[in-house]
Amino acid sequence: MNIKRLLCSGVLVMSLASTSLLSFAQDNVSENVQEITEGEAPEAIGETEEPEEPEAEPEVVESYDEYDEYGNLMFASPSSMEEGMNEAAEGRMYARAIGSQQSFINQIAPLAEKAARENDMYASVMIAQAICESGWGGSSLSKAPNYNLFGIKGSYNGQSVMMLTSEYDASKGGWYQINAAFRKYPSYRESLLDNVHVIRTTSFQSGVYYYSGAWKSNTKSYKEATDCLKGRYATSPTYNTTLNRIIEEYGLTKYDKDPGMYRLYNPGNYEHFYTASATERDYLVQTGWGTYEGVAWYPPKTGTPVYRLYNPVLKDHHYTTDWNEVSTLKSKHGWNYEGVAWNSGGTKTVYRLFNPGLKSGSHHYTLDQNEVNVLKSQGWKYEGIAWYGE
Repeated sequence: MNIKRLLCSGVLVMSLASTSLLSFAQDNVSENVQEITEGEAPEAIGETEEPEEPEAEPEVVESYDEYDEYGNLMFASPSSMEEGMNEAAEGRMYARAIGSQQSFINQIAPLAEKAARENDMYASVMIAQAICESGWGGSSLSKAPNYNLFGIKGSYNGQSVMMLTSEYDASKGGWYQINAAFRKYPSYRESLLDNVHVIRTTSFQSGVYYYSGAWKSNTKSYKEATDCLKGRYATSPTYNTTLNRIIEEYGLTKYDKDPGMYRLYNPGNYEHFYTASATERDYLVQTGWGTYEGVAWYPPKTGTPVYRLYNPVLKDHHYTTDWNEVSTLKSKHGWNYEGVAWNSGGTKTVYRLFNPGLKSGSHHYTLDQNEVNVLKSQGWKYEGIAWYGE
């Protein structure tokens, strides 16, 4: 296999305003949203329908553009705040550039988290490589129609593009440039997954994998993984230190952690919001949707699915393990199904309460029995066990 190399040592001092990226101010509603003329909060369900088998709708989880691996919309609730409205022109330009960098991270992080977790790799290293190799998605190779984030040479499904690239060879006097064929992908998703394939399968001797020193199970930290990549994945003698600086500066190690159920609160509509996606959590905080309150519980990797719904009229989310409740809320109360949010399982009980006086944020979920008691004293109705966590 002919492995690649793109010059990236100057990525940390590149012009911040040069990258043109996709906007991530997404709508609250999934692409199949129907117009709602009447919204009702999901009270404790009194009338039930005959239990039915789950419909085919969970397939929306496979949409990598809108949903993460848990079925969460990547950016579900907030409206983007106006950026730099009182700043000078120079300040606004700098803020937009910084926002573009975070937008690029937000765009690839959910896929990197999922791919890394499933393949014994570091998501932080994958994201840093993409930043380094593509110049924050600004290089010609990484832009449409090429979508090559990692500068991998060769062809992908017969598709390639010729590019000028820099290589390092001490015997040739250091850096030199050559024209080379690079793989051309349909989207970032294929580029990320192909990078995983390279790291996991490249072998020049039976049973010996060239990049096994970068696998999570063979290392104690991401720094050992980047050290393995130096001189192997890229010819630059400082490739590992460049990746380490990116990881540290942008706090990318958070994408290496097993996800907890993050809890956020919006004082504007009294909603508590729960998500397993660190990307979604950070986006909501950065856009001013609400405040982050910490990890509420830890969901198991497998178990009973917890479904997530959204009401665009009430601007509220609802979570339940009961598919019959999902069907009732969809058919009779104008709620939109958003997919499987996480799994239920473990020994810790998550309780569910309902406040009939609230339209948004009318349901609350907590592990804390003391919080249950306080809310009951304030007029909340206890509805029993919602699900289980770890």
